[in-house]
Amino acid sequence: MSPNAIVRADGVFEIGLGLLLVIGAAAGSLDGGDFPTPVGPAVIVVVGVALLAIGAVLLRLAAGAVQPQLLRSLAIANSATAGAAVLWCIAADGFSSAGSAIVLATAGALLVLAAAQLSSLRAGRTLRP
Repeated sequence: MSPNAIVRADGVFEIGLGLLLVIGAAAGSLDGGDFPTPVGPAVIVVVGVALLAIGAVLLRLAAGAVQPQLLRSLAIANSATAGAAVLWCIAADGFSSAGSAIVLATAGALLVLAAAQLSSLRAGRTLRP
């Protein structure tokens, strides 16, 4: 998979997760009962909108020449976020089954993206759009 495709996949994932959160909160299927306090519908929507923006930026970056530093930064950010998500699930009480499934599935997907980003760096592929 090319570096551009990996960054594009990361952007699509962020947008998908953002839509899940925004639509879930708007429809009432995700609320404060799914995540520990103080996470409620407003926080879920804010995080979802932030993820939509991050996804849009990643898609724009994927359209150009992807530099190694971008892949490295994304791998670090995705790994750190996955680690924080797992720790949150372990340390906090108040997750519903749906809430913990979303957080743990997100952590797993972020680790897969980070591994792909690091693998692309190690392979030393030519970085072209």
